[in-house]
Amino acid sequence: MKTRTFILMALATSALVVSAGAWAQQGAKERAGQTTQERQMERVQSRERVVSPDKVAMKDQDRLQQQDRDQDKDRNQDQDRDRDQDKDQDRLQQQDRDQDQLRERIHQDEEIFGSEMMTEQERLQHMEQMRNAGSDAEREQIRARHHEEMMKRARERGVKLEEPTG
Repeated sequence: MKTRTFILMALATSALVVSAGAWAQQGAKERAGQTTQERQMERVQSRERVVSPDKVAMKDQDRLQQQDRDQDKDRNQDQDRDRDQDKDQDRLQQQDRDQDQLRERIHQDEEIFGSEMMTEQERLQHMEQMRNAGSDAEREQIRARHHEEMMKRARERGVKLEEPTG
């Protein structure tokens, strides 16, 4: 019985060896049928499919450099916009200052009733009160008080004051 088993195993092993050899011969025939060019193309294509770590690193580096350029561009645009806003704000502030100076000059150039009977300090004080007045009504009250004070001074000094025109 052992001999039979041994013989059967030997036959099975030889059958396997024969079929493996036939399979190897068939693959060799197929490969032999391919031209050298086809094999080279397959090698190139397989290399192209496998991206080298250097190429990946280069692509990553290129992408990072592009991101840096984009960020720099955005930063420059933000700085330009900030500069433009600052210029606009400076221009508006200068216009406000110019208007304030013009109003002040107009106000100073107005004739102050009874100014010939006032000291320089009184004139400056009167102009300051007028400038600090919060409303037209308050300015009108300051003018009325000033007018009464100047009329009183004129009577005391025996001077006739011209009533303002307009």
